[in-house]
Amino acid sequence: MITKVYAHILDEDRKLNAQKFDSEFYSNPDLRKVSVPSAQPVSAEHLLAQLKESPDLLNSLAKLLAGSITS
Repeated sequence: MITKVYAHILDEDRKLNAQKFDSEFYSNPDLRKVSVPSAQPVSAEHLLAQLKESPDLLNSLAKLLAGSITS
């Protein structure tokens, strides 16, 4: 019963939020000014430095490698 009484309030909020999103999102459809980020070269030294700085990253890599070897 309560959901029937108050459901219209949630519906109105949802509709209002959808209208706001549409107006803001589609207000500037010109995407010509968007540039593609330049690709940065990856070096072994850079990867090794990141692994040394982050033990969590090293553990994740070890788990991935262990999983690919056993599969």
